[in-house]
This record gives sequence, structure tokens and C-alpha cells, in this order.
Amino acid sequence: MTDHEIRSESREIQTLYRPQVEQLGMELHHRSGRLEGHVDGDICRGRFQANPAGPHCLVIWHDITFLREMNFNEYAMTDYACLTLDESPASNLAPYRVQPCTMQEGNMVSLVQQAGSVTNRIPAGSRSRTRSICILPDYFMELENQWPGQVKGLFDAFRQPWPSDIALAALTAMSKLSPGRPGQTEFLIKAHIDLLMAMLAQVSSAPEQSHELSLDRDLVQQVKAHIQSHLGGDLSIDQIAQSLYVGRTRLCLAFRRQTGTSLARYIREQRMDQARLLLSSTREDIARIGRRVGYTRPSSFSAAFTRETGIAPITWREHCNRVR
Repeated sequence: MTDHEIRSESREIQTLYRPQVEQLGMELHHRSGRLEGHVDGDICRGRFQANPAGPHCLVIWHDITFLREMNFNEYAMTDYACLTLDESPASNLAPYRVQPCTMQEGNMVSLVQQAGSVTNRIPAGSRSRTRSICILPDYFMELENQWPGQVKGLFDAFRQPWPSDIALAALTAMSKLSPGRPGQTEFLIKAHIDLLMAMLAQVSSAPEQSHELSLDRDLVQQVKAHIQSHLGGDLSIDQIAQSLYVGRTRLCLAFRRQTGTSLARYIREQRMDQARLLLSSTREDIARIGRRVGYTRPSSFSAAFTRETGIAPITWREHCNRVR
């Protein structure tokens, strides 16, 4: 990992670890394709390592002893799936467990970390020693795009108990992800994760696939109806998810699975379709048409319309009038 690669990390990946290590007063350094940090201060002592596994996955290992009681803050920009092997001393309660989790095998748990921030009170003397695989939603979206209809339900599977053979395979893979292990390259780490996901896909997609497809279809129909009735209002993905009482990640995955396109792209297309119709069939002011399809500023509407169609709204209207 070069300096440039570290600086160009996505903000989603950075929030998986940077705010946490900064609270501990830990300085990170890159070495042989990974990030390493050590701390020996009045707050805590210990070490940290993060290994990338492609643009949407990160393996994190840490062993931290807290020397004094503190409020520990965690933050995530988006929901993400996490598999954690907790090797903390048996006498310790987990110093912080940010979400309800599912026990898989031994001291290994899986969970879906929700977007947002959470603060945990950590008692003095607590020791946290864990290995974690953190996987962003884009990883699952890429799999579903590459293998449409064949890879389903993986994100939600992190909320469920796994079959024993898969849980044991995951535990074995986690045990091999050791700090400083020679030959532990990004390629090999991602290969472990991809193989584990392939095994999980076999059991997560088949039994509930028809039921999930039905739920997805119903959800997408609700989304489309909501968009049509709110073209002139707030159609941010977060707002739609909130209105339909569904998570943002679930909403985006279901929509892409059912339509083959992103929700954001579909919203733009619907707004531009309505704008073209109004420009060609009415004499309404162009600025008013822009507001009716969700653009409060005429310049924003004109720029969006031009990007979509290749010509400005006024030119589109003039062309339609000439061909009548």
C-alpha cells in the first residue's frame, strides 16, 4: 500500500478504522501492503493492523488494553457486514459490542453494523483482542452484478446462524489471518473471503430465493409508485428508505436485483422522462417544469437535462415544436 493508495481510500473504508485509532492516540504506518500502528500511552497500550482485500473489504486485527475508563466512539458511513473472531481474555466481557450479533463457531460472531455512530463506556483494565473481516455493501452488489440470479442474500446472511461446515471454514480462514504473517498479500486475503462467500451463497440463496424475490418485487413496486408521486420533491435514497420503513442497503440491493439499474439512475430517468413530456406537450415555463421534476434552480435543471439528452431544455422544446 503506497502513500497514494492510503490517501485515496474511500471514506467508507476509512471510517472502519481511522476514527477509532485516532481516539487512542495511535499513529499508523504502512508496511508491506498493510497499515500498522502501536500505542503505549496513558489511555491504552497495544497494536493494530489493517490489511486491504480489494476496494470494499478490510481485515482488521487489534490487541488493545485500556488503562483507564473511557467513552469509545465508533462511526460508520454505511451499513456493512462483519465477521469477528474474539480472542479477548475469557475473564473480560467484550469491551464493546456495537450491534446485536450472531454466534457462529467458538468465539466467532457475525453481524451487520448499521450506519451511524455509537458510544460505549469501556472500563479500565479491559483488553480487546479481535480479528475482523469488514465487508461493504458494494462488495455484495458487485457479486450480484457479475453473477445475476446466482448470488443472493449474502449481506443478510451475516444476521443468521451458518451451517457448521461453513462456520468452521470461516473460523479456519480467520485463524490464518494473523498479524505480520509472511505472504499475507491482498490477493490471498481476498481469495479467502471470496471462497467463504461462495460457500455461504450456496446455502443463503436457495431456500429463500423465491420468497426474497417476491419481497423484492413488492418493495420495488412501492418504490416506483413513491417516485412517481414525488417527482417534484425530495427523492434522496435516504428519504425513500425512511418513507418505506426499509434500510438503505436493502433498498438499493433489491432495486438493482429487480431492475438491473441503480435506484439513483432510475430516479434521474423518471425525472427526465417527465420533463421531456412537459416540454413537448405544454407551454409551461421551463423553470416551472424544472421545479415539477425536483430541481429548485433553473441552472441545475438545465445542466441535468443537457447531461441526460445532449441538448438544452429550450432546444428540446423548439425541436418538438418544429416537428409537429
